[in-house]
Amino acid sequence: MVVVASRTVEVRKPRDIGDAIRAVREARGISQDELAKANAYDRFYLNGLESGRSTLYITRLLRTLKSLGITLSVTFDPGQPADGKGRADG
Repeated sequence: MVVVASRTVEVRKPRDIGDAIRAVREARGISQDELAKANAYDRFYLNGLESGRSTLYITRLLRTLKSLGITLSVTFDPGQPADGKGRADG
């Protein structure tokens, strides 16, 4: 049994988001293909997201938040089951 505590990471670049996604996905034993299909996009998009490849929208969002002095953080617990697992909410 592995116990993993929740982590909070300040998001400063797209890679920070990708690292959190990868950590939780791997801890839950979900493949990139499974997660991508559950959210109606292809594995190549998810691979890029996890690798920190930025999109225009992520770059603009992070730049806007920074210019307003807003800090964005993500909190995750790799061992915690997701609500609505396999559902896309947006």
